[in-house]
Amino acid sequence: MSSLRNLLREPRDPNSAVARQWDPASRTDRTLCWGEFCGHVGALRERIRDEPDGPWLLLTENAYTFAVGLFALWHSGRHAVSPPNTGSGTLRALHTRVAGVLSDRADWFPEAACLHPLQEPDASARWLPEPLDPEALALDLFTSGTTGAEKPVTKRLRHLDDEVEQLVALWDGLVADAVVFATASHQHVYGLLFGVLWPLRAGRPFQADHFLHAGELVPRMREAGRSVLASVPTHLRRLARSDHFAALRGGCRAVFSSGGLLEGATAQRVAAALGAAPLEVLGSTETGGVAWRQQQAEMGEGLWTPLPAVTVTRDTQTGVARVRSPFVSVEVDGRGFATGDLIGLEEGGRFRLEGRADRVVKVGEKRLDLSQMESQLRAHPLIAELALVVVERDAEARVAAAVVPTESGWRQLRETGRRGFGRSIAAALGPDWDPVLHPRLLRVVSRLPENATGKLSAESLRELFREAESLDKSGDAVSDRPQVLEELRGSDFVERLCRVPPELSCFAGHFPDVPVVPGVLQLDWAMQLASQLLGAAPPAEGLESVKFRAPLRPGVEFRIHVRVERGRVEFRLWSDDAEHARGRVRLGTAREPRS
Repeated sequence: MSSLRNLLREPRDPNSAVARQWDPASRTDRTLCWGEFCGHVGALRERIRDEPDGPWLLLTENAYTFAVGLFALWHSGRHAVSPPNTGSGTLRALHTRVAGVLSDRADWFPEAACLHPLQEPDASARWLPEPLDPEALALDLFTSGTTGAEKPVTKRLRHLDDEVEQLVALWDGLVADAVVFATASHQHVYGLLFGVLWPLRAGRPFQADHFLHAGELVPRMREAGRSVLASVPTHLRRLARSDHFAALRGGCRAVFSSGGLLEGATAQRVAAALGAAPLEVLGSTETGGVAWRQQQAEMGEGLWTPLPAVTVTRDTQTGVARVRSPFVSVEVDGRGFATGDLIGLEEGGRFRLEGRADRVVKVGEKRLDLSQMESQLRAHPLIAELALVVVERDAEARVAAAVVPTESGWRQLRETGRRGFGRSIAAALGPDWDPVLHPRLLRVVSRLPENATGKLSAESLRELFREAESLDKSGDAVSDRPQVLEELRGSDFVERLCRVPPELSCFAGHFPDVPVVPGVLQLDWAMQLASQLLGAAPPAEGLESVKFRAPLRPGVEFRIHVRVERGRVEFRLWSDDAEHARGRVRLGTAREPRS
């Protein structure tokens, strides 16, 4: 086996497998061989050499097609630009900086001509590749794709080559001849290294398609016999909860995870299903791989061990990790690249992560600078003040926004409701922000929350989004309240997105076999929100036009909207499938909502 710079000069069996590709017509995998790969690279190289010099945009759905495009660009003296996302704004901006576009999805580029990487090889052509220059530009990546305006991170060939050699030395014995499956995208450095370049270098086949759901992925991994999975925390969380996942035990040699921290519960689910916890790799676009760990049940989250070629030190002034490594692809001083991760060093060079020193967070394995998004949203004409925070929902990080509207913002809230107001905020982020980073939880408030010292803090923001839970005397969680998922609050109304818990104290009597939320409890939920608007329990005098139209059952997500005006409480409960209740409660003494 040779390095990436000499890969195509290696005398391999032309029939040896390079990749497996799903053929939807025959419903089977087709094997792509070494001879085909070299032929595809050579044909595309000849086509590109007739084009102007400069970098090329390389964006493909298929990992094999990406590999062909990448090596053809390298062997034609060009380098690739890998977009952080497929947003139309991002692609339009990047298209102005490149000499051409390589893609297997012409619909991503409706305004530009693109060349498909799989050009038909010329059977009579004979091409002996020259060794690649290790200092040549190889790939422009982006810092996890927060926006199209992010600064690119340029990798030279030696950065990728050296890191692949490190993976070979560390884990080739473990992986052996297994087929590599990846749910991590080859457009980003982790998915490219683990899902494409390492398998090519080691001579083991990789799956060209990305199967994200257990029902698709597990049968193909089982069919492959011996397999390896390179995934990310979001995908692993879903896979580990699937009943299908345990079927891989004995055949899956290893699971790798990167792109964010893997929570201990998911690591232990994988270990219980497959016999070993995932091998987690810590790193970034700028640094490449930095360290690895394998969480053990008896050791908690565990310490990180630097990769053999990497040195990690702790900055004495800031407490952040500094990385010296042959994979670091940005200019640094003699102390190494300063990350945003606070660490505690242990004996032997291992370390423990202790949080972040900045406001850069990971959401859906993508990096987000909360300050940058806040700055853009504050310029919106509907927003007077705004603060963002990351909260956990169903073990996933979500961006939450606390918003103080302008006068026109309050007016739009009254006219279009929460959905219309939320759509306006999303539109302000435009196509340049990856949708996974958009705020998913929203609180509209008259002023931003402050802590005891009068300052806005992440904890005071999270308190806005914290779900209340009451405990009975035995300590068991009991509730006759819905689970709150979102809230929108105005000067005279409250609207919540809620879920009916599987257990409510009322279900024993309504009804044991087919539990439903009784109307009196739905009315109580509405009056409880009205009391928050009024500042005290409302003095109810009578009911007007109250109707309960459809049963509200356990597990249903529903919205409840409560408004207080002219001495009445108006309420409505509805879900996507039905309206459950609506009506008015006449108050004994009209009271204006408190500010």
